[in-house]
Amino acid sequence: MKKNLKKSAATMMVLGMTLTGAAGVFAGTQLEKISAYLNHGISFNVDGAAYTPTDGNGNKLAPITYNNSTYLPVRAIADALHVPVSYDGKKGQVTIGEATSNPSTLTNVSYSAAQKEAIQKAFAQFDGFETAYAPQQSVSGDTFKSVGAGGDGVSFIFSHMKVSVSPRDYSDGYSSKDVKLTNGVTAKWYTPDQTGMLTFQLDDRYVTLSSPDHKLTQAQLEQVAVSVQKVNSNIETAYAPQHMIAGDAFKSVGAGGDGVNFVFNQMNVTVSPKDYSFSYDGKEVKLSNGVTAKWYTPDKTDMLTFKLDDRYVTLSSPNNTLTHTQLEQMAVSVQKLK
Repeated sequence: MKKNLKKSAATMMVLGMTLTGAAGVFAGTQLEKISAYLNHGISFNVDGAAYTPTDGNGNKLAPITYNNSTYLPVRAIADALHVPVSYDGKKGQVTIGEATSNPSTLTNVSYSAAQKEAIQKAFAQFDGFETAYAPQQSVSGDTFKSVGAGGDGVSFIFSHMKVSVSPRDYSDGYSSKDVKLTNGVTAKWYTPDQTGMLTFQLDDRYVTLSSPDHKLTQAQLEQVAVSVQKVNSNIETAYAPQHMIAGDAFKSVGAGGDGVNFVFNQMNVTVSPKDYSFSYDGKEVKLSNGVTAKWYTPDKTDMLTFKLDDRYVTLSSPNNTLTHTQLEQMAVSVQKLK
């Protein structure tokens, strides 16, 4: 969309702004009573597509006709044109475009141990997509609420922001505008419905950011976008089984998938940040050291999994030579290498 079209539309929108709480701010002599009409006969077309302006609650808005001039709802039209708009009630001032003199303040997102585990589990639900990515920053005052898997991706929900990570490019097929993020990555803005979406490719996936309640500007979302990165699983510290069943023999160790595998003649031990058992029904058992573990069977071989510090240990006997009791004994011997 051309800049002069945006500027013209923005100017027209200022004259007909609809801002929540404006009447209260301009009480008294600042208000002038007029007689106008809601014009339901005017329709909208934005970038070749029909558009219906709505308020923050999804209610349809109509233009106002007064003295042969038409006044449009500023926030709804601004969203359609990807023009950020904000209102300062104390100053009685509308700002259209980016307030470059007041850059957004970002704050680091501090995920708790439980939240990090929820993030890992959400990504683990998708084969070949287990590596977790997450926004590391948010706009000051915003709050992380939840993370969950749905559709074909993982969504992070904040008070004023949604960040989705998926192998799919949801923007495909929509008209869009390319923007260059501060890290040099090319992203694009598009509007599938009433909310602007920012999408860019990150490694083998696509990240999409939006502000469902329209509280964050495009500039703010572009700032947060740069912070989305791979979650460090901190798996560098080595853990290994310290015992084996008499007659068994250690063969090899190697990294594979998202963990480290110890291979014995009669036993496999995997150490990973991922809980492979979480989507399977299983039976809980108490190990001799008091740790709760879980038996589950994803295929033909029984697996024993338990949490050890910030990772998950899984034992099995691929040739079914070792019993449950023997593997539970071996589980207790897995510990941090000194």
